[in-house]
Amino acid sequence: FWLKCPILAFRGIASASALQTPSCTVAMPIKVGFIVGKDTDIVEDPKFTDMGGDVSFLADMPDDLRVDPVTREYLKDCEPGTKGYAHCDVAIAWWIKKNCPDIEVDIICGPGDITLKRLQSNDFNFTLGFNAVNLLIEKNEKTPKVMKALRTCGNIAPDWDFEQYIMRKSKYMKACMANGVPMAPTIFSLKGKRSPDGLLQEIKERDWKTFVMKQSESGFSLGFLKLKVEDCETDPSILQNYFRVYAKCPEFVVQESIEGFTRNWETRCFWYNGEFLYAIANIAAVSSEDGAERIVTGDDVPAEFLENAKRIGKEAIKCLPQLKVPGGGTVPMVLVRTDIGCSDSQMYDKDLDWDPTRKTFFLNEIEPSSTTYFVRHLKFDCIPVYGKLYAETARNMKEQMDKNPVPAKRAAAKRAATPMKFTKAVSGKRVTTPRATQPTVMKKTAMKGAAMKVAMKAAAKKSAKATKATKATKATK
Repeated sequence: FWLKCPILAFRGIASASALQTPSCTVAMPIKVGFIVGKDTDIVEDPKFTDMGGDVSFLADMPDDLRVDPVTREYLKDCEPGTKGYAHCDVAIAWWIKKNCPDIEVDIICGPGDITLKRLQSNDFNFTLGFNAVNLLIEKNEKTPKVMKALRTCGNIAPDWDFEQYIMRKSKYMKACMANGVPMAPTIFSLKGKRSPDGLLQEIKERDWKTFVMKQSESGFSLGFLKLKVEDCETDPSILQNYFRVYAKCPEFVVQESIEGFTRNWETRCFWYNGEFLYAIANIAAVSSEDGAERIVTGDDVPAEFLENAKRIGKEAIKCLPQLKVPGGGTVPMVLVRTDIGCSDSQMYDKDLDWDPTRKTFFLNEIEPSSTTYFVRHLKFDCIPVYGKLYAETARNMKEQMDKNPVPAKRAAAKRAATPMKFTKAVSGKRVTTPRATQPTVMKKTAMKGAAMKVAMKAAAKKSAKATKATKATKATK
C-alpha cells in the first residue's frame, strides 16, 4: 500500500516507479465551463412541471443562479430577498454537476463573470445560454473586454470561427445556397458598400413587391422590418432612417417577403451530433396577423411540415463545420437549430420558379447552441437529455485533447498572444523572426561572452602559475 500511494510517494516514501502504478492512477476531472445567460427558457414553472419536468435536483442550487423575471438579472446582482427562477441553461449545467462526478462544472454567468482568466482556467467552455450575439445586443462599456475574452481564449465551444460563421449570416446562407438548400430570394447589403437608393434599385431589378429586412449579429427579431417597394419609392426616408439607425450593422439580410410565412407553421428542428432530437412549430408574433405567438410540439406538429423540416434541416447542417477541439481535432457538433418556413403564395423574384399553388419549404435561419430550447412547450423533460449529451461531448473533447501533441491550453495561449516581429538581414536575405525571441538571443550571447572572458582569465592565471612553478623548479635544480 505504501509503495502504491502517489501522495506518499511525493513525500519521498516511495520510489518514482511506484508513481506509475496503474492501480493508483486517479483521473483528473474534466474542467468544463458553461456560459449561461438565458432569461426566456424557464424550468421552475408550472407549465414545465405539469408536463412531467423534474426540478427537484435544483433544490440545492444557489439562488444566485436564478433570474429575476422583472429585471431579468441574476439574483446575485439583485436586491436581497428578490425572487427568481432557474432557466434551462443553468439547469443543464447543474444536472451535469449532480450526475457526472468526472466533470468539474464551472457555471459562468454572462456577461459579468466572463474573463480571459476564468475561461482559460477550464479545459473548454460551452456557450450554453450566452454568446457574442448577446454581447452585441446588450452593448455597454464592458462589451469590448468580454468580447476579446471570448475571441482570444481559444477554448469556447463552439469555437470562435463557428460563432462568426453563424453570426455573419451570409457565410452559412451562401454555403447552403451553393449546396442546393432552398432559401428565399436574398440580397446581402454590406456595410461600406450599401446605400438606401442602391438597395431599392437592386430590389426593383429583382421585381420584388414587398421585402423584409433583418440583420446579421442580432437576434430576437431586433431590426426586423417588412416594407412595400411602392412605399419606399414614395417616401425615401423609410430606408434612409433604417440605414441611419443601424449604420454600424455589418450586413443587412434583405429578402423578398413570403406571404405564406404569416399563415403557415415555421418548424424549428433541434439537432445534436448531427442527429434529429425534436421539433416545435410556431407562428411567431412578428409574423402572425394578430401579434400573438402560437406554438405546438410533438405529435401536434403537422406531419407534412415536420418531414419537410427534417429533410431540409438535415441538408443545411451538412454545410456547418464540425466542433473544433482546443489544440486540434474535431468532434460532432453540439446543439444547432434549423428554422424552416413554408411558402404557398405568389413570389415575384425574376429568377425564382416556386409554384404558388403548392407548398414550398425553405431554410429561414440556423441558430447556434445558445438558442431558445422551448423547454416548457415540450412533452418530455429535455434537461436530462441535454445533460447526458453535453457530458458525453465533454468526454469526447477531453479524449481528443489528451491525444493532441501540443497541450490545448498552451495552444490557446499561443493564439491569444500575437508577438511582434522584427526583420534582420542574414547573408543578404531578410529573415523575419518573433521579436519575443530577441532578448533571449541577446541574453544567451551575453552569457556566452561573459563565460568566455572568465575562461580566458582562468586560463591566463593558470598559465602564469605554471610558468612560475617552472622557474622555481629550475632554480632548485
